[in-house]
Amino acid sequence: MLLYAVIKTPSIKQLSDINLSKVSVNILDIRVEKDKGKILMEIKGDEKVAKEICEEPLKVSRFKFICTSYIQSDLLYILSQYILMNGAILNDGIIWTLILNDYTELKQLLNSLLTVTKEFKVLKVIKAERRDTITARQEQILRIALEAGFFDYPRRIGLKELAKKLNMSPSNLSEIIRRAEKNLITAYFREKEI
Repeated sequence: MLLYAVIKTPSIKQLSDINLSKVSVNILDIRVEKDKGKILMEIKGDEKVAKEICEEPLKVSRFKFICTSYIQSDLLYILSQYILMNGAILNDGIIWTLILNDYTELKQLLNSLLTVTKEFKVLKVIKAERRDTITARQEQILRIALEAGFFDYPRRIGLKELAKKLNMSPSNLSEIIRRAEKNLITAYFREKEI
């Protein structure tokens, strides 16, 4: 049984200085390399503020950017062990949407969070139905690729550049996208036959 867990945590020190009056910031992915968390962020709003948040934001539309940032945080280390759908940065904290395998994994996550902070709140836990056409990871990758312009014609971002932003090999990214596309196309034609 899959669970969607929505949890609010305090803000991460390095992200608490962001001026949210001119931008909105979502964390799309977290990877841990050595002692630092590499986070992929989506920034909507002012380009000047986006450049203050990240060194090289990639412009994906007029007011939307994606970029990576390195932050050392125990919280990011814990959350990197789970499938992250989204992390919405607010003035008073971060709301995380995670996908977990079951209640045991939820309990494990909450116990891990308690070692870092006692100031978190579980906002919602929803049982997900397993009839999804694609996996949560495939959905996350497709959403990032779509927003970055990978499916546009002409493409605004290539496979290698997108793979670099996602901190994965181009072949692995290509395989995830192809499997997701196959599952979606198969489901589409199966539905048409009914």
